[in-house]
Amino acid sequence: MHSNMPGQTTKTECARTALLQAQQYVGTMIHIICHCPATKVVLEKLTDKFQRLIRLLDLPPFASFTPDQITRLVFGNPPPPVLNKNLKGWITEATPIRGEFTFALRLHVTSLHCDTVDLSSDDASDGKDDFSPILLPPGFQPASVPPPGNVLVPLDSAGKQMIGQHILFKWPKHGCCLGKTSSWNSNPNRTVCKQIVNFTVFYSDDSSSGPHCLSLDNYNIDADNDSPNHTWLLIEPSNP
Repeated sequence: MHSNMPGQTTKTECARTALLQAQQYVGTMIHIICHCPATKVVLEKLTDKFQRLIRLLDLPPFASFTPDQITRLVFGNPPPPVLNKNLKGWITEATPIRGEFTFALRLHVTSLHCDTVDLSSDDASDGKDDFSPILLPPGFQPASVPPPGNVLVPLDSAGKQMIGQHILFKWPKHGCCLGKTSSWNSNPNRTVCKQIVNFTVFYSDDSSSGPHCLSLDNYNIDADNDSPNHTWLLIEPSNP
């Protein structure tokens, strides 16, 4: 029960603070995505894909969306008309584009951060770095985009597209290990920690195989060496 005693926060004040913080966050993201000259280029590069998505779902033209609507859309929030008629279509079609946009934006912002840090400044060594690039096996690079969401849905046959793909999976004791998806799981009773397995991954370093639950929720989208355990990254052969 909330109290109105001095020094204690009321429910109304909590709600007001949360709303203000949310508005500030949305305002910042609108600026980054739609207005900032240094970062709006990410949306510009993917505008054609969002326009095709909008046409496919018979929505108003992408150019008619406000910056606020665009910001919500690129992060996967469906416009109101979708909620009334084609939510399933939105989830299927928008998920891979949203993943591609998020991945591209984070990589771009990270690259800007690295370019603008003054290593001669005393502040540069005061704290721990927020990002350290993952150490990749020779001959590999991070995939340009994460896998589409439907490819990772357990028991969805679209997952067969992942067979033969290379990943880096971070284990608690062994760190990041190079693996290769060797099979797709079609058995709903095969689970790990109450989650349905979607793939078996083969690790050539010790010739072992094991069931995995790979999803976008535990995808190492920043290719960060300090990502949590049980995160993973899709990798591909480097260009010659």
